[in-house]
Amino acid sequence: MSVRKPIAAAILAGVVAAVAGLILGGGDEALARALRDVDPGLKRAAAWISRAGEPTAYLIASAAVAAYGCLRGRHDRARRLSVLAFAAVAASGILVNLLKFLFGRTRPGSLLDRGVVEFLGPTLDSAVRSFPSGHAATVGAVAALVWLFWPRWRAAALLFALAVAVSRLLVGYHFASDVIAGLAVGWVSVALTRHVFVRQGWWQAQAGAYAPPRNDR
Repeated sequence: MSVRKPIAAAILAGVVAAVAGLILGGGDEALARALRDVDPGLKRAAAWISRAGEPTAYLIASAAVAAYGCLRGRHDRARRLSVLAFAAVAASGILVNLLKFLFGRTRPGSLLDRGVVEFLGPTLDSAVRSFPSGHAATVGAVAALVWLFWPRWRAAALLFALAVAVSRLLVGYHFASDVIAGLAVGWVSVALTRHVFVRQGWWQAQAGAYAPPRNDR
């Protein structure tokens, strides 16, 4: 077994424990209340940063790049990577929205206005679909893609993802556990997508961005 697998499993277990601790231990509510009166200027800045994690924009952009790569790209590695990136972003969106639907968690506004924090179960109401954060899932997927295929930009990608995740807290749209879970969903989506590509022979198991499958033509 690869050393990476138990490490990844341990990290995922830690994320689950952190999310459960915040939800069950009251950390989410305490932080949401503490951020209620955040400086208006900081909140405005957070709102702008938050826009950088808009899921639809990344889905459209990755779809356009994948389409261009398939139709006009001359390098098979680039085509495969563009399709992998689109599939990972799409997978993160599908997974996060499925979880939102299943959990039906009320947003921080319900806590601050009415003192209510609940998981209501399956619902399509956006007002009670806080868990997990879609913005965090999207930037988590982007950061994971950069981590795997553009190592030079790892630090910048992680800082960007964290900035967007924190901005969702500052604007009051999500609890801390929402954004942590969202980031994890993004990383898991990329890992699963890459696994499928490897299993199908579309990407080499030990390859990074610079080593395409051996059977390229």
